[in-house]
Formats: sequence, C-alpha cells, structure tokens
Amino acid sequence: MPRETIVTGFKLKGREILSSYASFTLEGVMSAKVKRGKEVFTIEERNGIAKGTSDGEEEAIYIPNNRAIKSIEKNIAPLLPKKVVIKTPRDILKACSDFDLKMVKNAGPNKKKWGGNATLAASTVFFQTLLNASGYKAWEILAPKGMKKFHFPNIAFNMVCGGEHVPGTKQDIQEMFFLPMKEKSVKGVFLTGTKFFKQFEKNLVRDRKPTGTAKERGFVFPVEDNFEGINRIKECASQLGLADTDYAVGTDNAFSEIQKTEELRREGKYDLHFSGGGIKNRDEMVEFNWSVVSSAPNFVTMEDPGSEVDKQIHKMMNGKYGNRVQIVCDDAAVTQMRFIIPFLASPIRERRCGNSILIKLNQAGTFTETRLATDIVLGIADCAEVEEFLKTRKDLAYVNRELKELGIKSIEKALENIKVGGYTAFFSHRSTEGSSEFLPYMPLMYGSVSKKLWFKAGAPNGERNLQNYNPLIRAEEEMLEKKIKTAVANFEGLPNEVKLPLFDK
Repeated sequence: MPRETIVTGFKLKGREILSSYASFTLEGVMSAKVKRGKEVFTIEERNGIAKGTSDGEEEAIYIPNNRAIKSIEKNIAPLLPKKVVIKTPRDILKACSDFDLKMVKNAGPNKKKWGGNATLAASTVFFQTLLNASGYKAWEILAPKGMKKFHFPNIAFNMVCGGEHVPGTKQDIQEMFFLPMKEKSVKGVFLTGTKFFKQFEKNLVRDRKPTGTAKERGFVFPVEDNFEGINRIKECASQLGLADTDYAVGTDNAFSEIQKTEELRREGKYDLHFSGGGIKNRDEMVEFNWSVVSSAPNFVTMEDPGSEVDKQIHKMMNGKYGNRVQIVCDDAAVTQMRFIIPFLASPIRERRCGNSILIKLNQAGTFTETRLATDIVLGIADCAEVEEFLKTRKDLAYVNRELKELGIKSIEKALENIKVGGYTAFFSHRSTEGSSEFLPYMPLMYGSVSKKLWFKAGAPNGERNLQNYNPLIRAEEEMLEKKIKTAVANFEGLPNEVKLPLFDK
C-alpha cells in the first residue's frame, strides 16, 4: 500500500500537439515535487484532449488553441493548490473536486469564457499527476478494503461505419458494434475481438469490398441497406462458431445527423436520406429503430435513437422498448448533470429518456464533472457534492424545475430513484489524444463498485484505439498478481429493466 504522499510545487502549462484527426489539439503538462516516505522526486505528466468533438452550446465549449494556452497560464494555473496530502485514494478525488470547482465557478457558462479545452487539459493532467504521484492505480480509487472481485466493462468494437462516415453508403446508422459476451477475462474479450476483426476483413476481401477504416477504425464500405452491416456481423460470428449467447450486436445511430434542418427539428421528423427511406415522423422512427433491434436476438444497445434536441423520441423509444434494449443517451445528455438527472429520475419508464448515459470527458470539461455524471448514473453519487456543482454552474434551479414537472420533490429523491433503476454508464472514446492513456482510468475506477459498465474506443486496431484498450489488459494482470478475481459482466451488465428474449428459451 502506498505511503502518505505530499505533493507540492505544481507547475502547469498548455501546448499544442498534432491530433489523430489531422489537426492540432491541446495538451496539458504538469510537474510537481513529490514526497513519499523518505523518497523525494519530481514528477511530470501530460494529457492530450480530443479535437473537434466539443462544439455544441450545451456542452463544454472549446476556444482556439492559442487562447486556451493563455487561459491555462493566466486563469487556471493560479488556482492550483500549494500542497496536496494523499493518505487515501479519496484524497485525490477531493483535491480534484476542489480544483475543478474553482474552474467551474469562473470559466463561464459551459466553460465558454476560459475554454473547455483549457479546463479539461488542466483538470485531467492534475488528476493524473496526483494519481501517479501517490502510487495508487486507477482501479484502486473506489475499491473497498480487501476487494475480492473486479468487473471490467463490456467492450463495443466498431465494425461497420455508415452515415456521413462513408461516401455512397445506404446505411443511415453511423456505427455498428460487435461485443464479445462469453469471455470471463478482459484479455479474452480482446482475443475474440481481434479474431472477429480479421475474419470480417477476410469476408470483405472475399466480396471484393474495400477494407479501409474510418476514424474509429471500423470498416468503411458502401452497404446496400441499414441491415447489411448487422447481417455481416452475424455471418462472421457464425464462421467463428459463436452462438447468439456468445456475442452481442449494437449501434450508435447518431440520429442528430438525419435531423439537421430547422424544419425537421420543428416538426419532429427525420430524413433517412442515406438509405433513401425518406421522411419519417417520430412514431415511424421508433418503429424503424425497433426493426433494427429486432433484427438480432442478441441486439443489446442502441445509442442516440433520436436527435440531440428531441427528448420526446427518446422517451417514446424508452417507453416502448426500454425493457428490451439498452438505450444510450449521448447527444441529448452530453455528459451534463443538469440533463442526466431529469432524464433518468422518473420511476415511470415512459418519462425517462433512456436507461444508459454515454460518458465523455470532453463534453463535461472537467474530470470531476465527468466523475459525478458517472456516479449519478451508477447510483453512488454524493448528493451534497452534486448540488454544490450544480449550484456553482447555476444549473440547480433548472434541474429542480425539471424534476418538479416529473413530480419529484428533490435532487436527493431523484438520485435515489436513479440508484433503484440500475442504469449503465457507457464510456466513450473521443476524450483523449496524443500519447495519453487517460481515458481507461474512467472504467477502471468503477469496476470495483459496479458491473453496469460499457466502453467503446473503436475497433481493436490503430494505435490511438489500442492505447485506450491495452491499459485494461495491464490492469487485469496487476489484479491477478494480487489475487483479485476479475470478470466481465457480459449480459448481466445491462440495465436492470432490460430482459432479452434470448434467455427465455
């Protein structure tokens, strides 16, 4: 067990790095003096953040890199503490919470004044510095004393890309996933995932299809309709001898992309223009979504079944099919507590926007806000801390009004309802950049307290994706050396309300 650690002399700066999206992004760099027992040393950490994925008015707003770098120097660095004493992992979270709250207070609405990229780079590298200075591992942060078992997240590997990712495609859905669901170890998950990826590629070669990949390294080829990708996943699984109970299928619909015009948004309609399906109203879109879910008995997760501004369709989808499939809110929730709480708080399924929340660091803008969003979803949030951040963000009154419309009298009651619901946190890529391995800290933090965890960082290839996956394998090795049992939740990791007919046979 690490000894008491004292960290002082914090120095912080921002700098540009080249991102994997063919542009420049921001990296936070921090150094500090560390005293642990008789050891005294200097530590330097750095963390790059994703570029071009945070441009909505409802999420953390990025500013030009040159301004963000100046903001870190002028506004954020002076907020760093003089000293942090770490006796337990919780001391790390408390120090980060104090630092992040200061930024939230002064950075402007959604960090627009100081820059969400500036606050995120500073916040994440501060946590990383304290964690590595202390000697603790991410998986020990929330672990109870004498932890015996740890759950790794279910991994969704992007296999088929569509929508705007693929010129000439007839697939309106942006991503289709393959998920290994029989493995007992996270290493086994990746063994199955890599075999599947290679077999899928062989099938494309067989059919004289292109084998190029998109940003998340899923395959880019012009499919004939919205179901070819799922059928190819099923074919590949069959070739590898996988039964329906051995794997699962899912999608990120990203349907903000097919409701872009003001007219469509005003009328609550969607344009399936990639497939040529034409204009659909909400009822028709819910049934289209269902046709996708019901195309595979082991279809388990659907992200963004409606657009970012269409809460009604999310509620319609969840009300009708939320007991059959995990419905993940991304674009509508944008990892913001003010949305997540009312989205999930109602005990009535028809009044909830889903049963899972996508978690992205870049949308929240600080590590602590991302952590609190996750805590809320998993039912382990501290109400006082949640209210403090909401109040500082000037969101508390809004959340209380939303809850009042749901017949819920307090945030405390809302959090209790969410805990009872047994919802899931789906951690997502597009949150770190460069050589950073920060993103895996998020699922690793929670595997000691919940099995309701999911994770996607693209297909199992490409350096940027693998730097998000390899740390999971290393963590498992560390735990096994300490005689801690590891597991993958598989189908048990679904929201409480989801029951698959696959297991009724």
